[in-house]
Amino acid sequence: MTRSQILFSTLAALTLTVTGTSAALFAKNSDPARTDASLTLFGGEAMQGGPVTVRKDIANFQDVPASDGFDGTANDYAYSLRAVGRWEVCMDAGFRTNCQIVDGEVASLGEYGGSISSARYLGPSTRPVVAAADTATQTAPASQASSGTSTASAAPWQPMYRVDLYGSDYRAITYSRPGNTWQTCKASCDADRKCKAWTYVEPGRTPYGECFLKSPVPQASVSECCISGVKGADSSGGRQGAAAIDLGLNRVANTAKRAAEDEVDRAVDRKVRGAVGRILGN
Repeated sequence: MTRSQILFSTLAALTLTVTGTSAALFAKNSDPARTDASLTLFGGEAMQGGPVTVRKDIANFQDVPASDGFDGTANDYAYSLRAVGRWEVCMDAGFRTNCQIVDGEVASLGEYGGSISSARYLGPSTRPVVAAADTATQTAPASQASSGTSTASAAPWQPMYRVDLYGSDYRAITYSRPGNTWQTCKASCDADRKCKAWTYVEPGRTPYGECFLKSPVPQASVSECCISGVKGADSSGGRQGAAAIDLGLNRVANTAKRAAEDEVDRAVDRKVRGAVGRILGN
């Protein structure tokens, strides 16, 4: 191992549907600590694409079949992963070159996407355990139930459909395999601190679609090709085009407006203080 670092160890869980056929290798292991250990590789970001699950050390992923793999194997296959337990993933066979420690879900492998060639189990997870009370759905009080108050969870966040955020690109991703969606593009932006907004271009111009990460947020326009989102923006609620822009960017616009108004107020205050100081001879 030439270099080891923790790689995006705990990302927010994504509620996404995983499609594809799993090629699983089940290792016989007498160590009870490894009973539930597994590493699942996905051919797309955000746990999209066909999953390939292994439960033992793999010195060369060319020995592991993958239905969506470029050469029919899981070598250089993964763009995201889910680790149960702590695993070390390496960019070359034989556990060599740019080895990373992963523990939990990694929605985007970034520069290491499509490069993993070997992996081995290191031990049980060291991530903190979330108390059940923090994650379980709470039962509504009887008073709410009898009054008809809805206790359903809020609708999932939605991007701006048929909207292009043109310009301000600092990274372009051209997907080379099926299974990537706007959720994949959003996950890439969420995992990058520099990213302020994103646009997903649906398949057509390219076979499997494109993703453009942006900073700063450019002007929005209606476009049939694209689905877009801005960090911190309100959900579009499934709206399209101009209606999606009005709703999806409302929070961002209001935040910018308030910031501008605050700056004007500060400038006026500075001028008033300066004038008073001159009058008083200070």
